[in-house]
Amino acid sequence: MNRLLKMMIVDDEPLVRLALQHMIDWQSMGIAVEVEAADGAEALEILEQRDDIDLMLLDIEMPRLSGIELLRAFPAIMEKRRPVTIMLSAYSDYSYVREAFLLGAIDFIVKADMDEEHLVPVVLKAISELHKQDSPSNPLPSSEAEDDIDAKSEILRQLIMLDPSQQEDAAAAVAATGIHEWLGESNQLVAVMTISKGLPGSRPGRSLNDAKTQRFISQSVQTVLDAMSIRHFIYRKSQSEYVLFCTLAQYRSESVIREKVQSAFAMMQTRLIQYVNVSIAIGVSELASGTKHWYRLHQQAAHLAAMSFYAGWNKVFYPESCMDQGRGNAGQDPIRKLQMTLKATGAGIAQLLEQDNAELWKREFEQMQLLLGQTWGWRPQDVQAALEDLLWELGGLLYRKGIRWDDLEPELQHPFEYLKSLETLEETKNWLNRICSQLHGQLHGMAKADSSYSSVVATAKQFLDLHYMEDVNLALISEMVGVSESYLSKQFTKEVGSNFIQYLTNLRIEESKRLMKKKGFKITDIAETVGYLNVEHFSRMFKKTTGCSPKLYRENLLK
Repeated sequence: MNRLLKMMIVDDEPLVRLALQHMIDWQSMGIAVEVEAADGAEALEILEQRDDIDLMLLDIEMPRLSGIELLRAFPAIMEKRRPVTIMLSAYSDYSYVREAFLLGAIDFIVKADMDEEHLVPVVLKAISELHKQDSPSNPLPSSEAEDDIDAKSEILRQLIMLDPSQQEDAAAAVAATGIHEWLGESNQLVAVMTISKGLPGSRPGRSLNDAKTQRFISQSVQTVLDAMSIRHFIYRKSQSEYVLFCTLAQYRSESVIREKVQSAFAMMQTRLIQYVNVSIAIGVSELASGTKHWYRLHQQAAHLAAMSFYAGWNKVFYPESCMDQGRGNAGQDPIRKLQMTLKATGAGIAQLLEQDNAELWKREFEQMQLLLGQTWGWRPQDVQAALEDLLWELGGLLYRKGIRWDDLEPELQHPFEYLKSLETLEETKNWLNRICSQLHGQLHGMAKADSSYSSVVATAKQFLDLHYMEDVNLALISEMVGVSESYLSKQFTKEVGSNFIQYLTNLRIEESKRLMKKKGFKITDIAETVGYLNVEHFSRMFKKTTGCSPKLYRENLLK
């Protein structure tokens, strides 16, 4: 393709169109800014009249006809050539960006990041796509293209699964695919990116099972690595784990490489939080040179990514992350000794739960928490395996007392699977503490006043009864009791007879009615006392609940 590519800029802000005109030397990239449009309707008229527009920078949100609506209108003009489209987004609304991808956009740029460094890699990607479209050679049939992708994925899988010291054929297979030629053997590293799945049911509306979400994640990662000029291959090991094979041969300084890598992964985190609302952890291996090192580098990166179990999400972990703790390379003997101590402590907790004095088991549980603090650097599955002994002990106690797991926590029928689904040590400790507390209450008849409620609803209700005047909400309470917002909302309504908001509102209004009987309280003071900072909102809620305004209610009291 020797001709200049023709581009149209579509944005309702004249300054943005002007900035895009002069931000990049388009001529040097083989692009001519052919025409501009102030909104989607004007752009649609242009596209209906001419079929020579190759590339389009398109704003998502515009008057008359938005960028999304323009993309939807494309089928009506499909007899003409469809331009390759890059979306411009002024804000972080994943629903718009996601729909743009579904409608055929090749990538997106957030206007806050709109500079040459971010824009050029995306434009180069669009140019590459145009070259493919105009290539005179016959493209691979879709089945052959898919086979080629599958073959590459299989080789990448072999790189991380087969130890070359034991499988010499693996290195030969890599060399035969072109992967070796593209990545090279200098300044190699592997990054493992894991994505939080959240507690079961805790993130309604966002699913990693969604193929479109997976496509968006892959595309976001690739765009960032392209922007930072990091050669790479991406292998999706599972829906929640990506392996990035990277080389930075152009840099000789490790400090420069670290800075480049850190910037890239920080940008990935920002994009994925903004647009997909997912939390990620990234483990980054040390640098090495030579194809035979990919396996070892992956092992190291995967172990580092798992450190989110201890330190939480949205962090990048480097080799020194474990070394700094002084426990990452502990020998097997100390680990085995600690495992045995944890097992004995778990058995002690189960025995003390049969005692009426709750302080006894709680002190033993505190000892277990201290022991768990020494497991930093272990694989999460090793910690979970050590804690399974406690579940066995609790299960035996439940059986002897005729109590089921779901009597402690509704829908908890498979505790061992639930334990494995917990993604951080803090979540794990909180869940075990809650289970033990609920079991002790079952055994010793605690909270008899709330015996008609499940433990989750009883705890939530008790907290509201004591703290209704504070800034409380469903998200806060659900996190405190350890279930999803949707589950707590449904169960609360079912057992209490009113939904969460209604119950909270009734508590506040009843207290305000009590305060109105006392002299010296202004309506504004009462509103603030019961939890309403806005007196007008308080008045609306009071009238909605009682049928009259606070002022009229007080006047009636004084008659």
